[in-house]
Amino acid sequence: MLLPQNPSQVHAAAVNGDKNTLQRLITAESRLRDSEDQFGRTPLMYCVLADCLDCAEVLLKASAAVNKTDHSQRTALHLAAQKGNVRFMKLLLSRLADWRLKDLEEMTPLHLATRNSSSKPLSLLLKHMAPGEVDTQDRNKQTALHWSAFYNHPEHVKLLIKHDSNIGIPDSEGKIPLHWAAHNKHPNATRTVRCILEAAPTESLLNWQDYEGRTPLHFAVADGNEAVVEVLTSYEGCSVTVYDNLFRTPLHWAALLGHAKIVHLLLERNKSGMIPSDSQGATPLHYGAQSNYADTVAVFLKHPSVRDEPDLEGRTAFMWAAGKGSDDVIKTMLDLKKDLDINMTDKYGGTALHAAALSGHVSTVRLLLERGAMVDPLDVMKHTPLFRACEMGHRDVILTLIKGGARVDLVDIDGHSALHWAALGGNAEVCEVLMENGISPNLQDHAGRTPLQCAAYAGYINCMALLIQHDADPNIQDKEGRTALHWSCNNGYLDAVKLLLGCGAFPNHMEHTEERYTPLDYALLGEHQELTQFLLEHGALSIAAIQDIAASSIQALYKGYKVRRAFRERKKLLMRHEQLRKDAANSFVSLSERRTRDAETPEASFPLATSGLMVTPLSTRKCSGTVEEECVMETCSPDTCISVECGSTYERRSPAGSSRPGSAKPVNSGAHVASAIHNRLRTTGAHLKQASRTEGDKQAGREKQKYTGKEKDKERWMGRTRKKQVEKEKKRDSIHSKNQAAIVIQRAWRRY
Repeated sequence: MLLPQNPSQVHAAAVNGDKNTLQRLITAESRLRDSEDQFGRTPLMYCVLADCLDCAEVLLKASAAVNKTDHSQRTALHLAAQKGNVRFMKLLLSRLADWRLKDLEEMTPLHLATRNSSSKPLSLLLKHMAPGEVDTQDRNKQTALHWSAFYNHPEHVKLLIKHDSNIGIPDSEGKIPLHWAAHNKHPNATRTVRCILEAAPTESLLNWQDYEGRTPLHFAVADGNEAVVEVLTSYEGCSVTVYDNLFRTPLHWAALLGHAKIVHLLLERNKSGMIPSDSQGATPLHYGAQSNYADTVAVFLKHPSVRDEPDLEGRTAFMWAAGKGSDDVIKTMLDLKKDLDINMTDKYGGTALHAAALSGHVSTVRLLLERGAMVDPLDVMKHTPLFRACEMGHRDVILTLIKGGARVDLVDIDGHSALHWAALGGNAEVCEVLMENGISPNLQDHAGRTPLQCAAYAGYINCMALLIQHDADPNIQDKEGRTALHWSCNNGYLDAVKLLLGCGAFPNHMEHTEERYTPLDYALLGEHQELTQFLLEHGALSIAAIQDIAASSIQALYKGYKVRRAFRERKKLLMRHEQLRKDAANSFVSLSERRTRDAETPEASFPLATSGLMVTPLSTRKCSGTVEEECVMETCSPDTCISVECGSTYERRSPAGSSRPGSAKPVNSGAHVASAIHNRLRTTGAHLKQASRTEGDKQAGREKQKYTGKEKDKERWMGRTRKKQVEKEKKRDSIHSKNQAAIVIQRAWRRY
């Protein structure tokens, strides 16, 4: 009994049963009869708690309040009913104590009376109740019958049912009194269950489901109370295949909890003969197998109606057992079912060995290999059990599989090796085991990604350091141009970036996408400020900076290209002009040499008429001049005409003369002829020189005019079309040209 810290004299007298002191105190001061302590309890309540009936009578004679409540809203009658003190209950009821009053839990004295093993307090209260008041509900909507079933008091249940208590009232959880009776592990719980069922053994009552879909049989199975299960299933209409909200039947729960005897009983009472499955297609055998209850599984396998049916994913109970490491169940199933296929696959091609390797059960993997399981079966993703173990980082399983002959050089449908999966999981120890068994750290998948990039994606520093230690190349680009540095920058792993840059990673690799992002761009997009600052300090550039550098280089290269093109276009013309100049100069030199040689030759060397040659008349030779017109030969004088063939001179006839042809008289052929020939040579050389210069100038003029015309045509054409073409090219190829130039700069940077 809980007493106040500083009880008053009246409370102390009530507790101690000091009737005289109590009488004296309340006589001296009447208000003390209902005084409250710190819990709100009166002296009358303490009399009930201390079982001091005489003191209680003194207080009641002094008109103490019989229905006064404490801080929990309980009266003296509540306390008396809870203690089962029938004498106090009679005394209080005789003084008009109200049994209908409810405490904070909305419980009446009737609810509290069910806690006592004796039925007398309950019977006393029932005598003072009107019909229909017996099913008063508390805060949880439970009646006195619910509490009687909960406390496993069959006499209380009989008494309440006799007073017309409703056995089908659900509480706040949807449970009826039969649920509470079945949900009791006491051996005598069967009596309470029978008391309720004898009142109404209906199918609806037997299979009543609470708000979670569970029947009384579900609760009996969950508690492992075989006797209650037998009582419930003995009634006609009790279903052993009712599903709860988890789509589990009582048989599922019995298998899951390993109640082998209850499983056998339910299988025998299953009139339908069908083995139910849950929402995932799993049968009770699956549940027993995963829990490693070998005896329960043996009961299932020995029953003729049970087969190892696969669930919706195609996994059998044997695979469930392997996935949970249930070695005892595996041995039992292999021993009892000789036709069991140990390499059976599920919907995705996975075997029992896949399930065991994924879960990391070394003993199960070893057991399956010893019983003949394939070491390298492939699922639909071309994953072997080794891949599953590498993904989860089960080093011991990996060593067991490799020792059993598993191949480490296989790749899956995406080109991932076992090392890729180990790196994705950040398992450095597993990576070391795989590389020691011959896997290259630079192996690329179908997307071009290496194990180092996989580790960098999640920032696994230890794994990255180990891969680099085994010669992993940090500058390998995948098919989209990304490196390990791209992935580390994307997720903001500063330590990973420091490791990569310290191991020679190039900071300015660009993507092969249209954006051409660099690692610095990834850091900027992710707003990783500290990482961005670190990259800038180590020479990293964004794509915008690279494009600016590339644009400047393009301009310089284009200017050089224009100069070279202009030189090539003018080169032929300049060379032609130079050749003509040289030819003219050579011709002039040759003519000068000739004139010098002719001037040095004596006159006797010329064939003259005086040396005995025949003189041909003017009328019989070919002369460029006639009597009627002037001779066109500039070497002829006005009075003579020289024949090239003979060198003779003749008198030129005057146009007004009457001499006939052939009558010309020979002129003295001495110095006059030599002088004429000398004059002819001199004038001929001058003409040749002038002709050479004129021809060269004409040719140069034609070439210049031709070039100038082409340039003007080109400029006119450019004026008409260049603007449109440039705008079109800018729209279509601006990004591409910059990226190509950026590639050139990047290569130059590498060489630098």
